[in-house]
Amino acid sequence: MKTLSVIILFFILVGCKQHTEATEDTTLIIDNNKDAIHTIHDKYVNGWKNMSEEQIMSLFENNARIQPNSLKPIEGKEEIRSFWFPKDSSITTINTYETELLNLDIKDSLAITTHTTLLDWSYQKDTIQFGMIQKGISTTVYKKQQDTSWKIWRKMWTDIYSKRK
Repeated sequence: MKTLSVIILFFILVGCKQHTEATEDTTLIIDNNKDAIHTIHDKYVNGWKNMSEEQIMSLFENNARIQPNSLKPIEGKEEIRSFWFPKDSSITTINTYETELLNLDIKDSLAITTHTTLLDWSYQKDTIQFGMIQKGISTTVYKKQQDTSWKIWRKMWTDIYSKRK
């Protein structure tokens, strides 16, 4: 009977150790994925602050889609590039771009973030010149790639407050 108790205790301890190792591995993967998503978001915001077209566009999948406030969706990386970075001699300047994370959720190969946003920007082309201040909510869906990296798959934003300055 004593031997049986020792054997049962041994299997319980081994099972607990394997479960603990599996839980630690899962936690590490989740933490690494969260770090990757935070890094992409930071690169996105900093790309806009620095007006780095290549940095911003490198974060998107080829079949990405954006949904700007009150506009129809824009699909495909090249269409997004044309919308944000038109080759028409216009100049857009980002004066302030701040975000605050409200939620980050990862489900298998998709991650979803929601942020509050504050964007202050200026536009100039020929004699047209104006600025905008926008406060809103932004939702981004990231998709895990075959190489395990993450890319922006969908991005949408809604203005809660928008004012010309």
